Amino acid sequence: MADEGLLKKLSEETRTKLRSTQILTSLPTIVSELLQNAIDAGASQIDIGVDCTEWSCWVMDNGAGFMKDGLHKVGQDSERGRYNSSKAYTPASLETVSTFGFRGEALASMADLSCLEISSRTAKSRESWSVIVKAGKSLYKGPSIRWRRESPGTVVSIRDAFFSLPVRRQSHPTPNKTIELIRQELEAYALVFPNISFSFQDASKAKESHNPHKSHILKIPKTRSTLAAFRHFYGRAFTEEKIAATSGQLRIEGFISLVGAYTKTSQFLYINRHPISSCDLHRLIDNRFGASTFAKHAYDEGGETSLRPSARRSPRKGEKKPVYVLNLVIPVKHIDNCLEPSKSAVELDNKNVVTSFLSATIQSFLVNHNFAPEKRREENPDDGSPRKKRKLVPESWANLRTPSGSVQSERSGTPNVSDHMVRSSTPVADAQKTVWKDPLTGETFVIDNRTGNSYPQNTRFTVSADGSTESRSKRRTLVAPQLTAEADNNNTGGDHTPNWLREALQANDAFALKEPKIPSLPLSVNPSSDCRGSQLHNCHTGGSTKHASSSRCLQPGSSSFTASQIRFQKDDLRKAQIISQVDCKFIACVVGPDHRDPSDGERENETCEDEPPTDGKTLILIDQHAADERVRVERFLRSICRGFLCHQEGSGGVETKQLSPPVPVLLARHEASRLAELSDFQKAFESWGFRFSGLAETRSRVESETDFDDGYIQVLVCTIPEIVSEKLLLGKEMQELIKGYIGALESRELEPREPSSQHDSGSLDEETQWLKALRWCPRELLDLINSKACRGAIMFNDPLNTEQCERLVKQLSTTVFPFQCAHGR
Repeated sequence: MADEGLLKKLSEETRTKLRSTQILTSLPTIVSELLQNAIDAGASQIDIGVDCTEWSCWVMDNGAGFMKDGLHKVGQDSERGRYNSSKAYTPASLETVSTFGFRGEALASMADLSCLEISSRTAKSRESWSVIVKAGKSLYKGPSIRWRRESPGTVVSIRDAFFSLPVRRQSHPTPNKTIELIRQELEAYALVFPNISFSFQDASKAKESHNPHKSHILKIPKTRSTLAAFRHFYGRAFTEEKIAATSGQLRIEGFISLVGAYTKTSQFLYINRHPISSCDLHRLIDNRFGASTFAKHAYDEGGETSLRPSARRSPRKGEKKPVYVLNLVIPVKHIDNCLEPSKSAVELDNKNVVTSFLSATIQSFLVNHNFAPEKRREENPDDGSPRKKRKLVPESWANLRTPSGSVQSERSGTPNVSDHMVRSSTPVADAQKTVWKDPLTGETFVIDNRTGNSYPQNTRFTVSADGSTESRSKRRTLVAPQLTAEADNNNTGGDHTPNWLREALQANDAFALKEPKIPSLPLSVNPSSDCRGSQLHNCHTGGSTKHASSSRCLQPGSSSFTASQIRFQKDDLRKAQIISQVDCKFIACVVGPDHRDPSDGERENETCEDEPPTDGKTLILIDQHAADERVRVERFLRSICRGFLCHQEGSGGVETKQLSPPVPVLLARHEASRLAELSDFQKAFESWGFRFSGLAETRSRVESETDFDDGYIQVLVCTIPEIVSEKLLLGKEMQELIKGYIGALESRELEPREPSSQHDSGSLDEETQWLKALRWCPRELLDLINSKACRGAIMFNDPLNTEQCERLVKQLSTTVFPFQCAHGR
């Protein structure tokens, strides 16, 4: 006990394990570190292989390679082999580091957690040399045997990864997820390093099929530019707009697509070509696009835009997200990327300058393409966040300013937009704009053909008193005409409506005066009493939670009553007394206190002493459409979710409809590739009743395709869930659902459920077990189910007799969420 206060130095083995296990956490992080080292070595070709079943991987490059002496330094024991780097820096030079690696810890950590073999050769070397290290102990130094090289370059092989960490192996991502994470990492780097060719293969498949060609997952050739690399993945399905802007020492380069996507999987943001994780810069871009009309007016993948859809749609459907690849070039001394080992989190020296620059660039793109109006005043780049105190700008940033007119863009692959209007002979700078002259006023307007926005041609800008230019661009709106004095003389009393307009309104029944307001008696709860319901409505537990009701204290005569002070529970609906239908829209019923808890009555006697006695009954109106819609939507969801859970357990599945012949659905190249190659994606679709035919041929076509002008591939759908089959076969519903679900799986918004996984069902009973399947249900499928429930439900003006009203309220009381609208309101 006397030694408890003494400080003891950690052993070398403990220090090594603590460092290594935090730097390398999984096979994807190991591959990422080796990939970055290969890029730093100046490689023009990088090949990667992974075998998840054997916990092994290798990365081969044709870079500069290790000299023999340097290789032997890496092959020393764990303590002496650490912090050896070909990119050695002084403390001062760390402010100008431009490479991915600079710590000298990655290879040493791999040697501690696995069996590390490095085989390398330089351009001046006559021999290829190797070292093998495991658990920090050197096993071999000498000429290469297994990975002998005849040309300059390096091969780093990892075997038996995390052999000393069984818990980490147990919690490691599944093989399919590991492969997908590495694939996404490769694609991210390939976009900003188009001069490097990449290949990726799953070594375990080569062993199973004895055919190395079937193990290839990804091949990325060298391309001319980032745009060309992007087209390799996505074809020409997107119409890109090149972005190049400069402001002082800041620069931004890349492109933004005029085509919207259903997910954020095609959004890539870099700082000095380093991929960065989701941060405030991503949210800034989202806010800028969200404040514009891009979500509604962006092109679809066919190069067209629909301003007025023919069918009524959910507000959440059809809103598209931006597609971009942007690289911010910032002086290294103003960046701190040492926050975590992956170096994907970045802190900026002066964040306001960078966000202002990025915001202005995005806004310029939106304005140039009529997704947003011209700015008429300085806006806060934080988009609505409270104004922060102004920070002092370092001298090195003093010459940085928000770009003004410096954003240069170049249209690439712009589709032709059909124009149904007669063009004026007046020349227009933008070919996608039309000049129209008002025949009544003679005023000329410029109309954007895609968005429909317009502005006066001759009064687009005005110069203010201080000499600044103010934009006047805005949509045309109807303005009330100024009444003349003669018209005013014809008016009587205080009504300023002209006589001719009053006569017209009286003659037209469509503009009849409103009915007088129905007199009502305000209800209130005594603000000083304690009889308000203290527990919020919560029916997520199937109605097992007791809800306090404030109807016992309802009293007339005060205007301080608010509807939120009344709380109901499912028993209120189950024991409600039905009166009748009201106005063919509502069901009037009375909720009585006969089933309240005794404790409620005791509280009632203790409070409301100054209030007159009441029977505690409450008159309520139930929206007949919302009630029937809730009953229907839960019936549909219960059916499909139970089928999903049965499929996961191997005892059944979702009821499906066979499509004969199969229905073709057009997908972008990368979407068809994901669906055809990833069995997890196919199983996820099958769980909800979707099956595809001919995916093997689709995969062969993707692998053998060399012409990247065509960005689309057809897939054949042979079965769909029966419950929404009619909806899916209308318009583009099936295409939107498949594309949206692929994007959600790819971005890991919806993870495929493992059949063997055990999830806590909480307080869900047997009748509500289906609720836990909702977490895996595609958003688009939920929208279709909600739409079907809404369209087939009892509508306003549908007459109901008392028996039908009683049956509807009883059905509503058996639902899980009786007080929640099917649309989430």
